[in-house]
Amino acid sequence: MPIALLKFPTDLLRDVFEQCNPLELYCLSKCSKRARKSLTLRDTRDWKISYGESKQIWIWCEEGEYNFKHTTNPDQYYKISFFWPQSGPSMFVDLSDRGDLFNYLLETFKISIVESMNNDDQDIDFLRQTARTAIHRNMEVEQVTLYNMENTRDVLDFMPILDQMKITQNFSCSVRFPSNFQHQFTMYPNKIRIHNSIWFNIGQLLDCTCVKIKLCQSMLSNQELDVFLQKWKRAGTFPNLRSLEIWSKKIDNQSPILEMIPPINIVDNPLIIVSFGKRDFFEISEAVRVIKDDGTEGWLKVELGEWPTFEFLVVSPGKSVVAEIGQRDEAC
Repeated sequence: MPIALLKFPTDLLRDVFEQCNPLELYCLSKCSKRARKSLTLRDTRDWKISYGESKQIWIWCEEGEYNFKHTTNPDQYYKISFFWPQSGPSMFVDLSDRGDLFNYLLETFKISIVESMNNDDQDIDFLRQTARTAIHRNMEVEQVTLYNMENTRDVLDFMPILDQMKITQNFSCSVRFPSNFQHQFTMYPNKIRIHNSIWFNIGQLLDCTCVKIKLCQSMLSNQELDVFLQKWKRAGTFPNLRSLEIWSKKIDNQSPILEMIPPINIVDNPLIIVSFGKRDFFEISEAVRVIKDDGTEGWLKVELGEWPTFEFLVVSPGKSVVAEIGQRDEAC
C-alpha cells in the first residue's frame, strides 16, 4: 500500500533520505514540488557533480559515484544499470539539454562543488554555460581540462570566464594557442599541467603558487630557469612548490643554471619519490642536491636531447622515498 512519506516527522524523514542514493532522490524529486523541496533535509555538503562525454552527468557522494546517462527512448527512462563492476549505478534520462539537468541537480541537492569540467566532445558551449553557473553560485571547481579544439577562437573567448572561476585542485590545458596569445592567472590551483605552454612565461612561473607544475613545449631558457632557482633559494619563496617539470627547446649547454652547465646530474644518486596522494607521485633520479637558505632540500636534474627537460623536486623531511631506479614518468 502507498506510504504517506511526506507526513513523516522531520527527523524520521531525514533518516529515510539519508538511506537513499542520488538516483533514488532524483526520482523522488520528480513526484511533486513538495517532495523536491523536502530533499533539503538530506546532508549533501560533501556531494560533488561533474560531467563527461556522450552527455553524461555524475554525482559523487560518500557512497560512491552515480551516473545519469542519456537516452531518447521513453521505455528506458529511470531504468538503472551497472555497466562496469568497478563503477556505480547509471540511470537513463533524457539529456537532450543536459544544462537543464545540471542546474536541476544543483538546485535540488544544493551541491556546492564541481568535481571536474572540460570541453570534451568539442563542446565549449556547455563548458561556458556550466562555468558561468559555477561563478554565479560561487562554487568550488576542483578540476578544469581544456582539450585542443579545431576552432581556437572559442577557447580564446572562454579564457576571461576561466579567470573568474574558483579552480582549486587541477588545471590541465592542451590547446594550441596562437603565438601572440597572452594570459595571466588571477589565482592558481594546486596543480597545473600545460601542453603547448609557450605562453606561460617566466613572469608567471615566478608568481606561481602551485604545488605541482608541468610545462610541455615550453620556451623557457637556461637564463630564465636560473632566475627561478635563484628566487627559490631565498627563504620564504615558493612555500607550496613540491615539483616542477619543464620540456623546452630553449634549454641547452650554452649557459649555466645555478653555475652548472647542462646536462646537470649525478649518475650515482638514487631515485627519490615523493607522494602527493593516491596514484599521484613525482620521481627524480641521478639529481643534484640544491639547498634553500632555510635548509629546505631540493633536487635538480637537467637533460638535453630532442626535448631537453628540467626537473626539480622539493622534499620535506620524512616525506621522500629513496628507491631503486624505476620506469620514467610519461612524456609530454
